[in-house]
Amino acid sequence: MRLLLLLLLLLPVCSAQFSIDCFGRDPLAMVPHILNCNSADEPQACYDRDNGEKGCVTHDKCSLPGWTCCYSSLCND
Repeated sequence: MRLLLLLLLLLPVCSAQFSIDCFGRDPLAMVPHILNCNSADEPQACYDRDNGEKGCVTHDKCSLPGWTCCYSSLCND
């Protein structure tokens, strides 16, 4: 029974093929926090926006005006 529970807990971690850590901050927050961004099927990127917002996003948003993306963990400092 314990083994089954352990496997069920590890399933979401093992299924995340794309993973990146990014700094996150909304325009009103003073202190950034670290986001763990995971996806099973879409690559993730860290981003900064012109308004000071930071976080993680899928690559398709990176081509939008005002978005600056980078592709390694904690690169959006």
